[in-house]
Amino acid sequence: MIKKFWHTGVTVKDLEKAIAEYEVLGFKVAKKFEKPELHANAAIVEHPNGSALELWEWIDGTHPQVEYIKSHLAFMSDNLEEDIEKLVKQGCEIVIPKTEGVLVLYSYVRDPSGNYIEIAQEKP
Repeated sequence: MIKKFWHTGVTVKDLEKAIAEYEVLGFKVAKKFEKPELHANAAIVEHPNGSALELWEWIDGTHPQVEYIKSHLAFMSDNLEEDIEKLVKQGCEIVIPKTEGVLVLYSYVRDPSGNYIEIAQEKP
């Protein structure tokens, strides 16, 4: 079951500049990470009100997963497989199967309207 809305993922041209822009709005860096396998750098910035953004800087934009990750909504789940199965039954297509990430286990689907949704679960 979905526990909460986690973040919105967006693409930025310059990660450090984007972080500085969001810091003036009250966001703080929760986590920065390099994703060499995706040719990307990323950061999660959180606001005191609980909202969060995942900022993605693509080094060359050539990895096939760029399409799915560059703009997405993310939800935290207590059962990743169950929630993905529910979405598939509603017509969503799995575009990234269950994967172990830096922070969580995750999967991405494309909904019937073409939006990308990340479902994540804390690692055991």
